[in-house]
Amino acid sequence: MNLLFTSVGRRSYLIQYFKEALNGEGIIHAANSEPHSPAFEYADRNVVTPIIYDKSYIQFMLDYCLFNNIDALIPLFDIDLPILSTNRHLFENIGVRLILSGEEAIGICNDKWHTYNFCRENNIAVPKTYLSLEDALCDVAQGKISFPVIIKPRWGMGSIAVFEADDESELRVLYRKAQKKIISSYLKYETHNRLDKGVLIQEKLNGQEYGMDVINDLNGRYQNTIVKKKYSMRSGETDCAETVDNIILKNLGCILSQRLKHIAILDVDLFMVGDTPYLLEMNARFGGGYPFSHLAGVNLPLAIIKWLNNEQISKTILHENFGIVSHKNLNVIQISSHGKCYLGDKYNVKIVKSQYDISNLLLKFNNYFYPTLLDKIENLDNYVNKLQNNAIVLRITDVNDNIRAFASFYANDTMNYIAYLTIIAVDESVQRHGIGKLLLTKVEEISRTNGMKYVKLSTHNFNTTAIAFYGKNGYTVSEYLVDGNIYMIKKLV
Repeated sequence: MNLLFTSVGRRSYLIQYFKEALNGEGIIHAANSEPHSPAFEYADRNVVTPIIYDKSYIQFMLDYCLFNNIDALIPLFDIDLPILSTNRHLFENIGVRLILSGEEAIGICNDKWHTYNFCRENNIAVPKTYLSLEDALCDVAQGKISFPVIIKPRWGMGSIAVFEADDESELRVLYRKAQKKIISSYLKYETHNRLDKGVLIQEKLNGQEYGMDVINDLNGRYQNTIVKKKYSMRSGETDCAETVDNIILKNLGCILSQRLKHIAILDVDLFMVGDTPYLLEMNARFGGGYPFSHLAGVNLPLAIIKWLNNEQISKTILHENFGIVSHKNLNVIQISSHGKCYLGDKYNVKIVKSQYDISNLLLKFNNYFYPTLLDKIENLDNYVNKLQNNAIVLRITDVNDNIRAFASFYANDTMNYIAYLTIIAVDESVQRHGIGKLLLTKVEEISRTNGMKYVKLSTHNFNTTAIAFYGKNGYTVSEYLVDGNIYMIKKLV
């Protein structure tokens, strides 16, 4: 199983946890837009990507997934989540499972104003929160809230632009400072030109801070809530914590699971004021507090891998031991990796039209088929002419212009709108590198552009490898023929 993690940054521990869970039966890929990413040193392969908001980002990730036979993608940064979730269908079309929640849950968690309203609608205690400076000052004047107050970005992560104001003059100054910090950081993309609605003011609570990992399976079904009592924080993340048994917070975790139906993990920050939990923030991803759960016996990476393999898990995999105190440690590593190349750096896909090129492809891959192509073709020249005049022929070459794969197909059925894939072949030296999947995807893209609604192909029923490959990519058997061949078809969306 091949797993790709995006925006890995310093999440080296997650890479290590998943490598241990794979136990050598897969490859860990790490992606980040910053080449000097510590987690790169722990992954099997890594790649430097465009920034998340770059127009080429999604296509870059799709190509990388195709080339590297990625089975599942796990994003580790809030900004990734809505962009990837919006494009989920594109990844699923190429057989990549996204381990992230639905767009509604992500929207509630990423937008702290939506988090506040979600809590109020579901009778979950939450600190008084204001979307405008004027509203906050009005309630201060009326005695509904008192200083100090917390100033934070509406769409924010970590400790960027988070301040504490002790009086009105500080509040006004720090409110403007928070706006400036947002503009000068990546948070400007999240604010979407809504800076006047981009800063929240929140009452400061006095109580004990806790963190929770609310775990669901990949279908959004509740599994467990791990509660951690926080002892210290650093840069917005938990630095030291202890796993505890708190029935009030465990019940709250169950409620959040049922309301949000999130996938895999929900990272929650909250305060206990007396016996009342006040929810501060939620993150629909692995948070910086997960290692405390893992060191207490929870193994969510192993559970995710088993779920991806459609295996049942033992409840003990997600059961925590109480009273485990853990503390993050700082260490320095030497950075040697700078992101390895991806498919777009190594291969080129091109439509070929000349008789010479088409003939060369047929001869090169002749023996890759049984019976061979020449055994099935009565006259090579006639067949080449047929492909040249009626079919579309795709060729993949590497940076040295060596031919690595080709495919031929027809996308001109204006009655039934069915494209017919007749040949697909990949050089043995690069098989299982995602090139076959890339070819298939290009066939489907061109067919769709030509108005086709389906792609159809035939293979022999003894070719279990081909049947499995097409099946993984969305093709189903539509007809069994008397000569032992089968037809497979896929509806284009």
